[in-house]
Amino acid sequence: MEPILIYGFPLGSSMGLVVALEWLGEPYRLCRVDMLGEMREPSYARINPRHETPVFVDDQGRILTETVSLASWLEARDTHRRVSFDPLSREADRMHQIMAFVNTGFTAAFTPHWAALEMDPPNPALQAMLRDWGRERILERHDKLEE
Repeated sequence: MEPILIYGFPLGSSMGLVVALEWLGEPYRLCRVDMLGEMREPSYARINPRHETPVFVDDQGRILTETVSLASWLEARDTHRRVSFDPLSREADRMHQIMAFVNTGFTAAFTPHWAALEMDPPNPALQAMLRDWGRERILERHDKLEE
């Protein structure tokens, strides 16, 4: 069985995992899930009880979740160092630092946008406020990432 990466938003954080899989040159499949529809269904809970993406199903059918966990899984199997560095190198330390920031502080800035998008029932005034606040946070996090 080929490994499968289940992802949600096409421009989301899972795309870093797609890049890593491509650079590794190993076979895999992509499966997109509708984050506002089918991912909320009880059947998706069999894959990830938290109803989130990304989810990786390895070649043995084992399920792994969480971006940093999946990146670590790929790194451990990158024996030719196509997407990673020597584990004891300064470059590996820097890579882990950036990955952690992108996956926590940077991604968290999008939370107000997701809350506005997923709000049910809709509250237009609150959604507009969340989008404004989110926009400010995202700009600030982009600046921090550039630093």
